[in-house]
Amino acid sequence: MKTSTSVNAGSMADIAFLMLIFFLTTTTIETDKGLDQNLPQPCEQEDCSSKIAERNIFQISVNDEGDYLIQNYEMQLSELKQELIDFVENVNNSEVMPASSEKAYVNLDVSRSLNYTDYILVLDEVKAAYKSMRENYSQKEFNKNYTQLSVVETKHILKKYPLQLAESTMTATINP
Repeated sequence: MKTSTSVNAGSMADIAFLMLIFFLTTTTIETDKGLDQNLPQPCEQEDCSSKIAERNIFQISVNDEGDYLIQNYEMQLSELKQELIDFVENVNNSEVMPASSEKAYVNLDVSRSLNYTDYILVLDEVKAAYKSMRENYSQKEFNKNYTQLSVVETKHILKKYPLQLAESTMTATINP
């Protein structure tokens, strides 16, 4: 009598299928986050332009070589944060700076051929300035770190220091 030397593999396909489903359902896939920017709401009126007083606009221009023109003065990127804080805070009540922090706008004018890394560095400096102002105001108003605030307190701080950012492409070059 001959004995069979083969193995019954009929259920192997079922086991492989179950293992495939298990790994697909338990594996997490990382997604790219990108920039944390909020787009403006769509305009539903005929005229969507708005008039902003010149004193409320903090102008930043960056050409394709990475030269910075901040408030019409050539500066280094490291000076941007403090210049923006001084502009928004307007401690001396200057007539060429915003009357309140709620009215301050940042206009970022960049060259289309600017290196993406340089663009992110400028954006990071602007966000760092607002983070610093919000943190200081949080300590002054609520005696807490900004990250420890309640939802209502956070909304109050964001209303006091909203990051109102306008971006455009550069039309002129900076001549150092």
